[in-house]
Amino acid sequence: MKKFALLLCFVMMFSILVGCKDPNSGKDDPTVDDLTENVVLKMNYAAESADRTMTYNKSNALVLIDGETVISSGALKPMWQYVGKELNITFNDVTNQNQKASQMIETAAANQFKDAVVFGGNSILEELNSYGTKGYFIDLNDELDAGNMPNFKAYLDKNPSIKTAITSYDGGIYAVPYIAEIGTYARAVHMRETWVTTLLDTATSFDTTTVLPVVYTGNFVGANARTGANGGTVTPKNGISITKKTNQNVIELQNQAAGTDGLDGNEAVTVLRKYIEDNYDYANPSELYLGEKAAYDMDELIALLRCVKANPVLLTNGKASTVTPFFVRQTSYREDLLRFATYLSGCPVFGSDSYGARWAFDKDGNLIYTYYQEEMFNALEVFSELYAEGLIHQDFHNKTDKTNYRNVFYGSDKAATNPAFGFMTFDWIASTTADSLNDDVVTTLPPVAKINGVWQYYIENSRVLKPDGWAISSKATRKEQLRAVTLFDYFFSEEGHLLQNYGLPDIISEETITGPDGKVYPKYKSWVLEKASELAKGDLSTFLRDWLGCQMPIGYQKDIGFEYQYTSQRGFEGWELLNNSTCYFATYGGEGIPGTNPNYYKLVPTFFSFTERQQGALKEQVTLDEAFFEMMFNVIRYLKLDPNKPDITLPKTFAEYKQLFDDNGVAVYIKTYNDAYDAMTA
Repeated sequence: MKKFALLLCFVMMFSILVGCKDPNSGKDDPTVDDLTENVVLKMNYAAESADRTMTYNKSNALVLIDGETVISSGALKPMWQYVGKELNITFNDVTNQNQKASQMIETAAANQFKDAVVFGGNSILEELNSYGTKGYFIDLNDELDAGNMPNFKAYLDKNPSIKTAITSYDGGIYAVPYIAEIGTYARAVHMRETWVTTLLDTATSFDTTTVLPVVYTGNFVGANARTGANGGTVTPKNGISITKKTNQNVIELQNQAAGTDGLDGNEAVTVLRKYIEDNYDYANPSELYLGEKAAYDMDELIALLRCVKANPVLLTNGKASTVTPFFVRQTSYREDLLRFATYLSGCPVFGSDSYGARWAFDKDGNLIYTYYQEEMFNALEVFSELYAEGLIHQDFHNKTDKTNYRNVFYGSDKAATNPAFGFMTFDWIASTTADSLNDDVVTTLPPVAKINGVWQYYIENSRVLKPDGWAISSKATRKEQLRAVTLFDYFFSEEGHLLQNYGLPDIISEETITGPDGKVYPKYKSWVLEKASELAKGDLSTFLRDWLGCQMPIGYQKDIGFEYQYTSQRGFEGWELLNNSTCYFATYGGEGIPGTNPNYYKLVPTFFSFTERQQGALKEQVTLDEAFFEMMFNVIRYLKLDPNKPDITLPKTFAEYKQLFDDNGVAVYIKTYNDAYDAMTA
């Protein structure tokens, strides 16, 4: 069968029809060095928003830092003008400016991708590679082998796991992706610092009128109790060991104190304080949660959330009679709650910053679908108990609600009327610890848990390859292809890397900044920050993308140094806390503490390359769509509060939960993805 496939591919190379290789290519093709004249490149880069394309679409003109150059509506953004001069390219942006990338691909495919040289956009990497395997985009392997992409080749040689991740089932590389700041944390746990210290270190009087229903019974209880060999000692930082002295469980102790009447604020705090005193040797009880010695597990975290929920008046200085212990930034991020399943049983959930990355590797290197595991259903049951106690934002699930609750729960403390208060979230460090948002929010270490069979710190949220990028049409002339290849390679050169990450040379200061990782990065001139404040409400990334044209999710490696440009001192301290700790996260190399699964820490590819038959199987036999996954949030909302709620899908046991997946084609889904992965890595 393999010999037949190779023969077929060889024959189709010479066909005038769409085939395995670019019909414009040949042994005597010129190289990029042979091409000296200016080349016009038609660019079709769709990003769903006219603000995010190559063309400047703002109604007000932008005067650049020189005080003379004016960028008006309809012109190319400044970065693209600069690139055009550097590479001798005349860019012709033929993009439908407000079109979604998926719509662009569908329209372009109808005309065999003849209408432009470069096609790209957000969340279309799978489509680009799929059409690449059908011959519509050039195979960049040929350009790499010919020496036409020396910078990109050097990058892939240095990062072989990235090359594997972008390789299609037929061995081709048809698109260059937007590569986020790989090798760094994406998001982390954040808390209001003074709420923790007030409850545990300073206050002496607590609320007896706010009473919580007791529903949750604890995770680290019975045979799973944390003591001795079972997580009794953890090491947050080299040279520091934190030991839990007894097999007590704080949730059981709080539940005993609550009796049948519920748990009030005084009972919740009194029990937690005594528990910390009996089990740890901290100078201040708050250190269980804050700083480099933090060593709390999920039960200890939930005990703290109970204390927060039951003491709203104390914590808000009388401004509010209720507070929200845990919230996600907005309902489109609602799956961030599911990440905490890892801290209950050690089960993987996403592994990366993508909610669509619901895969992990087993010890044999096979893909497992994380949502299909019993540990996930068990976690949903726990979340349902926490939801019933009011510890989770009650509207976190409603995707029709577009409110930015991080701005509400962290940013409305000083509101004259109806301020709202939240305690803890899981989000980006720089933006969440911004002084302009709330100067009391700090980054904390994650809960300790038995991860991969080893008690440790772990954040299952790593920056990864994004499903965005661009590709080069096989229908373009060879001169157009070569100049496009030069463009693609440019952004992996030192100059192109700096340009795309930080902007035009004249906005970069001669000074530098030193990041919390100890590395030196470029620093902006004050003009950049002033313009971002004036035009983009201080959002530096938005200003660079929408006004200057930098940091668009084309094919390039994003630099973490940009994020340090606008990170507060508390944010820097958060980065240092994580960087100096023993906390691990998933990587493409799969580095981590050895345990029961040698592949536990290995990132699964962001996208997969499917054959037409596989695409057909997924479309015809699998119905695991977003409407299906609503049942997981039904479990959280109703399993404890309203288990007999009519007219919704609500599995009450793992057997029922599993059957729903089975009925919707999960077996085909898992097999197809495993087959695709095997082909990509063959």
